[in-house]
Amino acid sequence: MTEQRESPRPTPSPELFDFIQASYGMEFTDAPMDLGGSRNLNLLVSAKEKRYVVRVYRSWVPAERVVDIQRVRRLLSSGGTPSSVVIPTLGGTSWTTHEGCLLEMEEYVESDAYMDSWERLAVGLPLLGRTHSLLKKIDVSWAGKHPPIANHIASEEALTWTTRAVSRIEHWGPTAQEARFATAALDLAHRLRMTERELVNQLPHQLVHGDFWDNNVFFRNGKIILITDLDFMGERARIDDVALTLYYTNSTFSEDPLSEERIQRLRGLLDAYASGLDEPLTSVERLALPLAIARTPLFLMRYIALMETKEAAVKPIAETLPDLEWALHLLTDLAHWQQRFT
Repeated sequence: MTEQRESPRPTPSPELFDFIQASYGMEFTDAPMDLGGSRNLNLLVSAKEKRYVVRVYRSWVPAERVVDIQRVRRLLSSGGTPSSVVIPTLGGTSWTTHEGCLLEMEEYVESDAYMDSWERLAVGLPLLGRTHSLLKKIDVSWAGKHPPIANHIASEEALTWTTRAVSRIEHWGPTAQEARFATAALDLAHRLRMTERELVNQLPHQLVHGDFWDNNVFFRNGKIILITDLDFMGERARIDDVALTLYYTNSTFSEDPLSEERIQRLRGLLDAYASGLDEPLTSVERLALPLAIARTPLFLMRYIALMETKEAAVKPIAETLPDLEWALHLLTDLAHWQQRFT
């Protein structure tokens, strides 16, 4: 992610609808529906009793990145990881442009569940391992390796962005809770800087999915039918990618985040992930993984540092404070976590 602030999410309009129909040679039989998603505009459209999803990217996403995302989808599909199927335009291209934003159309996939339970996580994690095994074989452009924005922060950047975010919070005049958040974030970033230093340079980097969680993994009748959303696809340590999934798991199922049972359940998901790899995790990767999990909530620091108003930061600060304090507890008990993960 660069230091530029986010370009706005595209909005539905009659002009956009007309453009889509003309580009794909179809006539909508129902009004398009905004499916949500914070990064792109995702429209569900119907034509001739078939349904499709039209994805309109933000203006800062270049054509090279969309081309790479589509290449990756084809690679994953050929390797047994279910990915979306792109519908070509009338001109035979896999994407087109409307008002400076790239857009693509894909087949709509009906699902009945997401990867939002312990049982479905156990089914999904081997496919993340398989995805990593496939992605290490592909080379993409600079734009493909560097998303404009992401829910990831590299070890070498964490302290810098946290310091900037804390300065911004202090400039706004923090409440007691916000001051507690700033203290916890800065403490976590400093401790990670010292602890991760000797490990991060030994970690292999490759292209990764970037957001393997919840409604990006579709299920039907208990089976995975679609892995989607490569908006945060990028090049980094593969353990940072699985750390994101384990962090979100721990944050979502927050009833006993520091118990021995919780550590063992996360270890079980790690084993499920490792079962899909064609190159096993190294001992260094296993030692570094608890640190990568603890670092994950610091990705918010980059967002806060770039926010223009305090109002935009109030909710994410309140939601992330428990995760920062949990991460500090993890570091206090780091040797135990590392032992369980190795």
